[in-house]
Amino acid sequence: MLPAEIEKPLSLIELQCEAVAAAVGSGEPQALEAASLALKQAAVDFAAFMEQLGGAGQAGPELRSRLKKLATRLGVQRENLIRRSVVVDRALNVMVPATRKSTYGQGGLTGSYKAYSA
Repeated sequence: MLPAEIEKPLSLIELQCEAVAAAVGSGEPQALEAASLALKQAAVDFAAFMEQLGGAGQAGPELRSRLKKLATRLGVQRENLIRRSVVVDRALNVMVPATRKSTYGQGGLTGSYKAYSA
């Protein structure tokens, strides 16, 4: 069992990680932004806390195991965000064909579609 001083901030990161996963699944951009910012802040706070304790090098096997699981979850979320980005890009390309990237440049775009091609 981890000491309470480590358990609380680590549990907060895990909770925020789950919130990000739920936000990615929901497709709500505002929820994703809020959850991502909360996760980032929890991670920054935890890193600062661990630095005060002498760094993660002094972590026991239980903390290392949980950190590895957390890193794996974050990797999965990164892949899910990439997949979501591809889906959004494809939908945008279908709805606004001028957003498609051209191999030969964007010379022919005019009017309001120029903003979508950047």
